[in-house]
Amino acid sequence: MTGFAALDPLLPDTVDPGAGERLTASLPGGREVAGVLYRARYEGWAGLWRPAVAWELTPVDPGLGVDGMSALLGALRRGLAGQALGPDSACTVTWPSRDTAMTPAFLSHGLSPSTVLAVRERGPVPDVRVPGVEVRAATVADVDELTSLWLAELRYAALVGSAVERPGAADRLHAELLRTLGTGEPAWLAESHGMAAGLALCAWPAPTPDRIAGGAWAHVGTVSVAGLARGSGIGQVLLATAHRELLARGARGTYLFYSPHNALSSVFWHRQGYRPLWTTWEVRPAGALR
Repeated sequence: MTGFAALDPLLPDTVDPGAGERLTASLPGGREVAGVLYRARYEGWAGLWRPAVAWELTPVDPGLGVDGMSALLGALRRGLAGQALGPDSACTVTWPSRDTAMTPAFLSHGLSPSTVLAVRERGPVPDVRVPGVEVRAATVADVDELTSLWLAELRYAALVGSAVERPGAADRLHAELLRTLGTGEPAWLAESHGMAAGLALCAWPAPTPDRIAGGAWAHVGTVSVAGLARGSGIGQVLLATAHRELLARGARGTYLFYSPHNALSSVFWHRQGYRPLWTTWEVRPAGALR
């Protein structure tokens, strides 16, 4: 294997850095390292899950090394000098999770893990059952209950991850649920003794990130259980239902994003067969980059 795939077999050889400006830095001895820097603005729906402004650095060389990464981050810091950097901002770098040797470069510049892209390859799905719990396909008639569940999840995620509860969040979640249910995207509601207790929102066919190698992957967008119902197994029942149906439709596996700071989800996802593939390192606000 070559390129990024040498770090992890589920990574592609190369990664398209997308739009942005070329950022370069020189190392002692004359070696030049490069990446692509994109200044992103997140508003509306996207603004619920990210800071309003983010400088997103994508290195293009898997052999960059700690010194090369540190040099690029130093170049980014110098490039931000003199700019008006508000509190609702961040600098991010996404890098293969298994390349832990790169960690000192991120920490020395003030970044910490913020989001993990995790994958679960096709495999057996356990038959999980909880007395009194039923999981069914969600419908438009469930939209108010689903919105309440998702809003509670957003508020929790804002405490432990990159989400931000902004004005009008409930209306945006409601509108997104109507779109999801109206287009037939996979969505399930868990009921415990007839009461709404959890939801699972997925996507298939999904816009599979170009950072996952080969095959078609389904996206597990949100799996959430009402606070009082957590720990009862409802999340496992929801996810098992989603896995069975998504794999039956032809998905090679599933992927999702979670916050490593979330003491509930970070443990839960690993127990369900997921493993980290890419980690996004972040510093907020952007001016805190060292």
